[in-house]
Amino acid sequence: MSTHSRFSLLCAAAALGLAACSDTATTPSLISDAQVSADIAASSGDAIAGDIAGLITNEAFAGMPSAPVGPLPSPMVNETRSRTCFDAQDVQQATCDAQTTAKVVLHWTLDGNRAGDHFTAAIHRVRDLTISGLLGTETSRTHDGVGTSNDTTTFTGAEITRTAAESSIDSVRAIVFNLPHATNPWPVSGSIVRRVTAHITVTSPTRNETRDVNRRVEVTFPADAQGNVTINVNGKTCTLNLVTRAVVNCSL
Repeated sequence: MSTHSRFSLLCAAAALGLAACSDTATTPSLISDAQVSADIAASSGDAIAGDIAGLITNEAFAGMPSAPVGPLPSPMVNETRSRTCFDAQDVQQATCDAQTTAKVVLHWTLDGNRAGDHFTAAIHRVRDLTISGLLGTETSRTHDGVGTSNDTTTFTGAEITRTAAESSIDSVRAIVFNLPHATNPWPVSGSIVRRVTAHITVTSPTRNETRDVNRRVEVTFPADAQGNVTINVNGKTCTLNLVTRAVVNCSL
């Protein structure tokens, strides 16, 4: 066989091989981008609703008048708080005083387990927060601060289990409550932002899959009278209820 003929046969075989490769079906992913966003919306929504309840409890911990205790955490969650009070000149006070304290700085930690619709979570969160606008007779209070979360959330479906190891940097931005809380249960302005990095493991009866993702989650207030507020995940939206902590009506 001539050199030219051998070359022609090799080229034909290579072409057939490429065609065979192009005909091979790609195994579909076990989880879509929309499902990833929905899972992070659910876990972040639960955390944000917990933060709002915790801000109200922080006021009670600081001894502020008309500060009801927020919804109690799960008995499986351990919370610790410490506080430092400052007057109008930013001088630290030995104790908080309803008339002379201008702001309170709090350190708040949460460790334990949470459960929601179709998920369970092991949570580890730290918050450093400031409550301001306290001097004299108050008509509102403002909460600001930062924190971190390191949570592991497991979502259980009929055949597939999704586990997200989530780390986030959390910001409480000028959350304002009007007073009294009895008639103003939800913030009237401000936002909470979570920047989430997640390592996701998806397990099915036949195979496993992993993904690493980043999502920006934001809730901007006010909420409606029933405690419903929009939760935004990378520009897509769902509805978060601050009472039930459920996330529904996603357009992801």
